[in-house]
Amino acid sequence: MAKKQLTRAEVPEALTWNVTDIFTTEADFKKAIQQVEKQIVEIQANSERMTESATQLLALTELLYESEELLMKVYGYAARVNDGDTADPHGNDLMNQALLIVNKWEAAVSFYDPKITQLSATQLDQFLDEKPELKQYEFNLRRIQEQAAHTLTPAEEKLLAQLQPAIDDASDISSKLDDADLDFGMIKDENGEEVQLTNATASEFATSADQYMRMRASKQVAKAYRSMRNTFGAALKSHVHAQNILATIRRFDSARQMNLADQKIPEAVYDTLINTTHEHLDLMHDYYAFRKAYLGLDHMYQFDRHVPLVADAKLSLAFEEGKKVTMAALVPLGKDYQNYLQEEFEQRWIDAAENKGKRSGGYEDDVYGVHPYILLNWNDIYDSTSTLAHESGHALQSVYTDKAQPFWYSQYPIFIAEIASTLNESLLNHYMLEKYADDPQIKAFILTQDVDNFIGTVYRQTLFAEFEHFIYTEDAKGTTLTPDLMADKFNGLFKEYNGDAVTDLPWKDDTWAQIPHFYYDYYVYQYATSKAIATALADDIISGKPGALENYKKFLSAGASNYPVEIVKQAGVDVTKRDYLDQAFKLFGEEVEELKRIL
Repeated sequence: MAKKQLTRAEVPEALTWNVTDIFTTEADFKKAIQQVEKQIVEIQANSERMTESATQLLALTELLYESEELLMKVYGYAARVNDGDTADPHGNDLMNQALLIVNKWEAAVSFYDPKITQLSATQLDQFLDEKPELKQYEFNLRRIQEQAAHTLTPAEEKLLAQLQPAIDDASDISSKLDDADLDFGMIKDENGEEVQLTNATASEFATSADQYMRMRASKQVAKAYRSMRNTFGAALKSHVHAQNILATIRRFDSARQMNLADQKIPEAVYDTLINTTHEHLDLMHDYYAFRKAYLGLDHMYQFDRHVPLVADAKLSLAFEEGKKVTMAALVPLGKDYQNYLQEEFEQRWIDAAENKGKRSGGYEDDVYGVHPYILLNWNDIYDSTSTLAHESGHALQSVYTDKAQPFWYSQYPIFIAEIASTLNESLLNHYMLEKYADDPQIKAFILTQDVDNFIGTVYRQTLFAEFEHFIYTEDAKGTTLTPDLMADKFNGLFKEYNGDAVTDLPWKDDTWAQIPHFYYDYYVYQYATSKAIATALADDIISGKPGALENYKKFLSAGASNYPVEIVKQAGVDVTKRDYLDQAFKLFGEEVEELKRIL
């Protein structure tokens, strides 16, 4: 029998995060909002004079970052309270207050980048010479200037900022459909009981030992998305078209170029990922052929790919045990890393327990000048420990960055954000494989987890990236993005990636409509590159490659002080070349072979 879900008030304090580390009282939270309000007025009052002199530029830049740092504390406090119980009206109110001031601040500072781009390089050089204090902001100032050709006038930028909510409507429509309007219906579980089918329960049915059960659940989900395919299609088409128009307005050759330009990611990195992955599709084809044969399936469908190969290998780890395992697994990262991890575990950085109304899933969010916060929904399965290691990777990257960088260089870019987290997963799995070296069942379980994770993060996200680039390219050519066109392309890629061992579904499928990340604008490829980078780096650290750990610590400390390609180079990986991908795929292939030997 399922245990009763706790209310927020029933959760032991030790299993909740300590929001008083941000603001001692709620009154302090409100005072901070008032302070940001005053700073906004001051920012706007001095906006026109910002570039008149080095003194004015310095004063306003200092004020901008000072207000942003306080603003992030306001948001961090509200988000922690709200996420602990999203049904609590008080938490919702705090979150609304935070979002109102965030939106107001963003609109108020929208002039800053256009003003910087209006400065000539010579003027900026002169200001830097006149006010050496400006040099601490130099990388950000130069980065903004480099986008001068794509930055509009302050009035035009303000207009686009005002239009942004309308531009985001397509994403909101898709989210509302997914979260509120779609009904997958009721389904009988393996005990014959009627249960509501949801995305969460669908994931559980996907691991059922009964193929017919897996098929029924998958078909019901597919039917629901099929019924809304025209609306999902219209939303995605609208979003893609809007991004292509924005790219034209900002004088980019394409939406891809626009979305990669800010962080100076060469488009070749994107193409190299896709091309190199295609060269290694045989490894996944081989794995799926093995999986099909091992499970004894006449036909293996999309919904059969997550069935546990070792169903009876249970790794039950309570929260305290999960913390101990994570500590032990991350020993290769050094004593300093261990000390920070101990602080995370002992000082209530983590909100661990499930409770009614709590935000689902897991995440890490850093509050600069305070410490990172981690949300978990712990349930004693191995995946919870894996999530703890993953989110701790994010948290400790934030710790290293915050100690080494000022606030304005603390928000490390998305391109590198998943490297530290997935590297920790690799170290955890390596530790567990060694710990259970004499237990074939558990070893096979861990290997399967690792192999399936690599497929889901590298192969799957690369497939998404290839599809995403296709729809943007087609729209730019004037092609109408119909649901049929998108379904044909997506399903064709799915067949190509998964190989002949995976049989086509016996019904019409619109999996493309289920992916919210297509509204994140050339985002998904970064999951694949990060996982591949992390796989290669973990291998270097485990094998004791000279300088690997030291270089990795430099990477953790870099934050946003340089462009991502250069930051990753500090860790020893050149993403402009394919070597890191080949190394990652080689390690993946070796794990598949090891799994085949065990089973």
